[in-house]
Amino acid sequence: MSKLSIPTDLFNRAVAGNAEAQFDLAELYMQSEDEDDNEHAEEWALKAAQLGHVEAMYWLGEGYAFYAKDMLEEDPDEAKIYFEHAYRWLEQASKFKHPAAILELANFYRRGDVVKKDVAKSIELVQQAAELGDVQAMRDLACIYEHGLGLPVDEAKAELWNNKAKDAE
Repeated sequence: MSKLSIPTDLFNRAVAGNAEAQFDLAELYMQSEDEDDNEHAEEWALKAAQLGHVEAMYWLGEGYAFYAKDMLEEDPDEAKIYFEHAYRWLEQASKFKHPAAILELANFYRRGDVVKKDVAKSIELVQQAAELGDVQAMRDLACIYEHGLGLPVDEAKAELWNNKAKDAE
């Protein structure tokens, strides 16, 4: 039995189909150490994401990717299933220009997780996330230009993106 205190109003709004309340409830459940509560968190986040809640889409994608990476050595087949779930939700969030989701998708293309490894596509997505204001993407892009990772070294662009990252912090 969950030891979480769930506000009645929040629960009622979530049950009534309010995506924001569903995601708030998911986050509340996720704070618990109880495994059952983590499953409830996933269920409510899925409901919110299916109703178009972009942050829930990203949250699911990021969570599934984390879980897949964690289990990759132990069970590669199950990890692949979670990478596929992660990719699907990150792709959905990226359609709404969610910068962190786009950056995480870039990592899928860089590593070749459930998609064909494509460094050019990865860099394109890092650039897109950076242009949308993601500070980590700005730092990554600066590093790409500084070290010539998939692109020719361009110290001016590396400095530009380093400065943008510092300004955005």
